[in-house]
Amino acid sequence: MPYADRTATVGGRRIAYVDEGPRDTVPLVCLHGAGFDHAELTWRLTVAAMRDTRRVIVPDLPGYGESESLAGTPDLPGMGRWAVAFLDALGLDRVDMAGVSMGGGMALWVAIRAPHRVRCLVPVCPYGLMPRARYHALAYAAFRMGILPVAYRAAALSPRLARFGLAMSYGDPARVSKKAVAELRRTARQQMHRRSLDAFLSAEMDAGGLKSDLTPQLHRITAPTLLVAGRDDRLVPAHLVARARERIPDCRYIALPTGHWPMRERPDLFHPVLRRFLEAETPPAAQT
Repeated sequence: MPYADRTATVGGRRIAYVDEGPRDTVPLVCLHGAGFDHAELTWRLTVAAMRDTRRVIVPDLPGYGESESLAGTPDLPGMGRWAVAFLDALGLDRVDMAGVSMGGGMALWVAIRAPHRVRCLVPVCPYGLMPRARYHALAYAAFRMGILPVAYRAAALSPRLARFGLAMSYGDPARVSKKAVAELRRTARQQMHRRSLDAFLSAEMDAGGLKSDLTPQLHRITAPTLLVAGRDDRLVPAHLVARARERIPDCRYIALPTGHWPMRERPDLFHPVLRRFLEAETPPAAQT
């Protein structure tokens, strides 16, 4: 049975998701990233760590895992609107929302554009905090030359190259496990055909920069926010996440000794931080 074993229809498309934990708690909706990713790969350990005390909902985002692709343009605003429609489809009025990378950008977008839907916000190494990617000209040229299909195929066929790719997302390459490599290779085989990151980057990236820089709008976030950075993140440098903290009115910040994937690389550090933040923002009468 697939990990995401429930389904809903959002925007006319089938979406798979996980929904575990007590129903009398504020739902925690967790959004994964782009590329080599899906609900299980990023958030399985978080669901296991939180489900005894919190309702945790994790969708396979459009174009990933067991979910169909997005009906509209898969840029950050399109994905953010999809996230609001997902809450509507599940009848969720107000939630805690966490997201990593692209999912972190989606969570920021929802908190800015639909603040009444987000009680607490946890963006982790989020997309949407810079006008240009690191080494933007080189990254854009590589994308235009078709590097992503090559990367999918290489990771799918070679355990060594899959491990190397994962090591680029970790702060400490020694923490890359055989299981993580096997999971990445399965995801790479799927994305060889679906190419969901390609569609996102086509909508978000051009020679001049990135379409979605949410920095000027961060002051509109009203939810208590925990910004999480990876000290050794090569994609979203920690200093950019730290700078965003100054623009969000009610914000805490922590930099963990990880790369771009804290919940997978150091769940022993990430989950206590997440739990303490959410418990501190939950009134005693609502805690279980």
